[in-house]
Amino acid sequence: MLASSLTLAYGRSLQPAGPCYSAFVGSHVIACAGIVEIWTGRAQVWSLLSDQMPQYRKTIHRAVQRFLAGYRVRRLECIVDPRSEAAMRWATHLGFHVEQRMTAYNPDGGDQLMYVRLE
Repeated sequence: MLASSLTLAYGRSLQPAGPCYSAFVGSHVIACAGIVEIWTGRAQVWSLLSDQMPQYRKTIHRAVQRFLAGYRVRRLECIVDPRSEAAMRWATHLGFHVEQRMTAYNPDGGDQLMYVRLE
């Protein structure tokens, strides 16, 4: 997957790129998510989820739904690993639909799926 690309420097670069949030249980981070604003009218969501996140999926899902309902942009993109049924289901439940397969998208040459929400 993309684990080798997830460096501290990359994480810090996301903060000023657009709104971002973290979910904690006690002192443990279970989810981080946000939006990278690419240009006016186009943005891309991202998320990093811990192994504990499934225990809190309903709460996290509702929070993400509320946030996305208030975030107005013409085109909102979500890149999803086609090997993750759970990620594809979640993107669909959040109102995204598959636009295309992006061949050799990952640093290791793996494919990804582009999901989009259009206003």
